Parts: sequence; structure tokens; C-alpha cells
Amino acid sequence: MLELINVKKYYNNNKAVDGISFWVDKGEVLGLIGANGAGKSTTISMIATLSKPDSGNIFYEGQDIVKNPKIMRKNLGYVPQETALYPSLTGRDNLRFWGRANHVRGIHLKQRIHEVCTTINITDEILNKRVNSYSGGMKRRVNIGAALLHNPNLVIMDEPTVGLDVESRNQILLAINELKRQGTSVIYTGHYMEEMEKICDKICIIDRGKCILFGEIKQLLDKSKSLEQLYLEITQNSQA
Repeated sequence: MLELINVKKYYNNNKAVDGISFWVDKGEVLGLIGANGAGKSTTISMIATLSKPDSGNIFYEGQDIVKNPKIMRKNLGYVPQETALYPSLTGRDNLRFWGRANHVRGIHLKQRIHEVCTTINITDEILNKRVNSYSGGMKRRVNIGAALLHNPNLVIMDEPTVGLDVESRNQILLAINELKRQGTSVIYTGHYMEEMEKICDKICIIDRGKCILFGEIKQLLDKSKSLEQLYLEITQNSQA
């Protein structure tokens, strides 16, 4: 579905991304892991066509998204870490706004709101309340819902569970598993290794702009090693 091949990006002669390659297939969750400043945000920006690589290629369904960014934009949902919701509006009105912004209207929008709220486990009672009355976890779930209204094939989630309590995090993980079941691909950035170990099919560890490890998580981990242990070993060896 999505493939990056030797992608590089420079800022003021500094390599923000230095030859990253990975791919994610239909219905897979790819965990993008790295310290702050490792190159995750720059990589996401290029996938979302917000910036262009200086070299390398990014393909979506075999098409070059640098040459044809529209193919990516209409098939991509983006969930930022900061919620993009209007606090004085209800959750439903926020979803209506973002649906129309993504060219979903009328009966189809009403149907998609119902379907999305089933995926993120939001009831009508909650949806009819103003966002400023929501908990942090509820805001995050509606934020995810807003990114799903146009039925994207690929969703980028930037640390969607950071700062949330256990129950709120679990609700978001359940929503991601439901997206997988529906055949939606997810690129997931985060720092909760135990969480990523549970939901990710593949991982890409980025360190100083380079992909230092990429593969299927089941093949990378043995019975005696956790994702956190693997991450620490790989990054320490990379910096040695």
C-alpha cells in the first residue's frame, strides 16, 4: 500500500531524514519509534505531502505521491497529538464540520458519523455534549473519529494515547484493532513500548534520521525479549 524508498530530507544542510525505507500493507499497523528529534515528524510530514523529500521515493498503491499528492491526500487520515476540535461545539457538530471539510455531506455524512462512532465507541449522548465538557480521552477519540469520516485507507496517529489514563488508552487501542479488522492501515507513533508491542504488526525504529531496524514485530522479538529491551539495545548500538 505505502512504500518509502531511501527517502532523504535536509534542513539547512542537516539531514533530518537520512535514507529511510519501509513499507506498510493493507490492514497493518506500523509502529514508528524514535526519540524526540529522531526524524519521525519529518517522515510523517512527507507521507502526508506537507513537505517533499529531497531524494528518494514515496509510493501509495504504486503511484508517486510527490508527483501526484492528491492520491495520498484523499486516502489519508491524520490524527495530530493536539486535538483539532472546537470546544464550544458538540462532538457531533465537530464531526459534521470535519466531514464537510473532507467533502462528505448529506445522508452519507450522517451514515459515516454513525459508523465512525461505532468504531471509536462514542454514544449519541456523549456526541450531543459540548467538547469542553469531555475528558481528555473522549476528546482524543472524537479527534480520531474526525480523521476517519472520509473513510481513508491509511491513518497516521501521532502519539494518540500520550497522557491518558489506562481506560482511555485501552479504548483507543480497541478502535485501532477495529480499523485493522476493517482493512485500514495505521502508522502509529508513540513511546509506550508495551502498548506498541500489542497492536503493531511491524515496527520501524528511527535514530538520528536513519531507519536502524524495520521488520515484522513477531520476527524481531523472541520469547525472552520485549520491544523496550530491543529498542534500547538497537539505539545504544547505533550510538556506540
